[in-house]
Amino acid sequence: MVLVLSHLVPMTKKPCPICDNNAPLNYELRDVFLFYCQSCMHRFSIIKSNCDETYNDSYYHEKHKNWFENPDTKLYETIAEHIQKSKSKSVLDVGCGNGNLLKYLRSQIDGVSLTGIDLSNVKGFDGVTIINKSFLNYEWECKFDMITSLATIEHIDDVNKFVTKIHQKLNSNGLVLVMTMNDDSILYRVARLLKNYGFSKSFLRLYDKHHVNHFSHYSLKKILTVKGFSIQKVYFHNATLKSLDIESSNKFEYYFNKLGVLFLFIIGKLTRKTYLQSIVARKI
Repeated sequence: MVLVLSHLVPMTKKPCPICDNNAPLNYELRDVFLFYCQSCMHRFSIIKSNCDETYNDSYYHEKHKNWFENPDTKLYETIAEHIQKSKSKSVLDVGCGNGNLLKYLRSQIDGVSLTGIDLSNVKGFDGVTIINKSFLNYEWECKFDMITSLATIEHIDDVNKFVTKIHQKLNSNGLVLVMTMNDDSILYRVARLLKNYGFSKSFLRLYDKHHVNHFSHYSLKKILTVKGFSIQKVYFHNATLKSLDIESSNKFEYYFNKLGVLFLFIIGKLTRKTYLQSIVARKI
């Protein structure tokens, strides 16, 4: 992953990182200024000075322990199917974290070269190469038939450079699968609605400083198409409940909140406005 730089106090408007139109300030929160671009329905944060997010070992083992201990094997199965169908021989996982996806692919697919890149200290393992560098800043000659990026792009300040680099590192007609949260989901919509009525806990968690870009489905498709990709497949899906960090002060609140999230996940699935979105695109 790429560390996000802190910023000075911004003006009431900032250029949208997706479409470059002026986006007005939506909310000022404790650690960030949150902007909303009406042109491409994209929200993005400017982190306040001295409020940087860090990605050390505690990020994987403590802060988001549930997420990394409960990987989305259903999504992994989908990725494996795309690799096999496209006959990809080399795969790069950008922001590979603790290597969960790569471990799954190694156990399921033979004859594919697997590489991960991340700032974390995860080590390489049998049949998998890990590069402990910044994807944006590290330069190497290899190109790949398929690139995956799961829950990474929302952490990236310069998303244009990020998507451009993915395009550059793909072979001709190569595939990319990008998964990120869906700002247009029922879960996010309800969190924004509740904030207007004084219930801001969910809102503050979703728009915490650990995510600086909050993609609508439209803004995610837009940046991929603008940067030279053709959309091939779209998936609307949810995370497993076990993978979520549900804050609560007691057991009753925990199970109440968990039931509420499950209900919103079901509504999101029915309306195609799920918590997560994944797009498969081809380099053109």
